[in-house]
Amino acid sequence: MPTGLAVAAVLVPVVLMLLRTLAETVMDESSGLGAALVFAGEPLVAMLAGFLFALGVTIAGSGRSGEETRASLTDSLKSIAAILLIIGGGGAFKQVLQDSGIGDAIASAAEGAHINLILLGWLIALLLSLTTGSATVGIVSATGIVAPLIGDGGGLEASLLVVAIGAGSIGLNYVNHAGFWLVKESFGMDLSQATKTQTAVQTLVSVFGLAMALLLSVFA
Repeated sequence: MPTGLAVAAVLVPVVLMLLRTLAETVMDESSGLGAALVFAGEPLVAMLAGFLFALGVTIAGSGRSGEETRASLTDSLKSIAAILLIIGGGGAFKQVLQDSGIGDAIASAAEGAHINLILLGWLIALLLSLTTGSATVGIVSATGIVAPLIGDGGGLEASLLVVAIGAGSIGLNYVNHAGFWLVKESFGMDLSQATKTQTAVQTLVSVFGLAMALLLSVFA
């Protein structure tokens, strides 16, 4: 496949999701075009469209028969099947942790804590991300807990709190995170190597993010 078409295949889902955002922002979703763009921009639909586009241009440009194309697709699936299964397992483990209510327990305990607001936001995001296996859960939950505590501070303090929460959500990226397994399997690392690289690096970034937020908060 020519480089231009390969790049276009990657951009198809990105463009569709951007169009969906645009439709939700400036268009009436009840209109035909707005509804169509919202549907086409759904992540699963957009990714499927990108796949079908790539498949179509591959078949048209390579001149292969249907059987040869099928064999090529089968071979490509063999290399990623194990990764997909492991990521799916990590996602299932994450859901078990979420359904256990451990995130709510941490959030309830944190509400009564009397510590620096930036540190509190980082800590809540870190613990929720670690225990639920989802950085998104960590960010959303931590934001909901600490946002009312900002009061009239706003400005720089609010911005630094956003940075701290984002930094906390990526720390201690371990086996219950699907991203951990994606990195591990993609680079052919064993569990020890993945821990020393993915987990360690993500945690260092998280800690440095907190440190910079705390440092800048002195000027808030």
